[in-house]
Amino acid sequence: MKKTLCLAVILSFAGAMSAFCGQPFDAAAWRGVQIHDLPALQKIESSLVGKVVGVRINYRGDRISHPKPNWYESSIWRYRPGEKDKFAFLRVVVAKKDLQSFKSIPTDFKSPTEIVLYGQVGRETEANFLFVRLLGRKVTLDPSGNATVDW
Repeated sequence: MKKTLCLAVILSFAGAMSAFCGQPFDAAAWRGVQIHDLPALQKIESSLVGKVVGVRINYRGDRISHPKPNWYESSIWRYRPGEKDKFAFLRVVVAKKDLQSFKSIPTDFKSPTEIVLYGQVGRETEANFLFVRLLGRKVTLDPSGNATVDW
């Protein structure tokens, strides 16, 4: 009985720790991650479903909805004043634990800061739209080339 209880406590502690740690990637998987400009990603997004990508943005949308208990939905944007299509956007989902970090991204479309966000491209099958499930914006590499993505 004690062994079962100890195992349950250890597993729940490990689960809690993984909820606060970043998303790990081995070196081989991380070498395949490409960073895209938002308009370029929109054109090839359907071929990247299930893959992790980096995307360059300037700001996030100020509207955030809460469609599921542990997930929030919003948008990320790229403002390009010198081009014909000045605004490009992409739908994103953000885990509840990452919401405050996501809110730290500016909402001003004139923000000069270029931000790279990492996420996994997904498809909502019922509504048939593509989105990116955000994983973070900071990448830490270890000496072996393994990466951890976090906020």
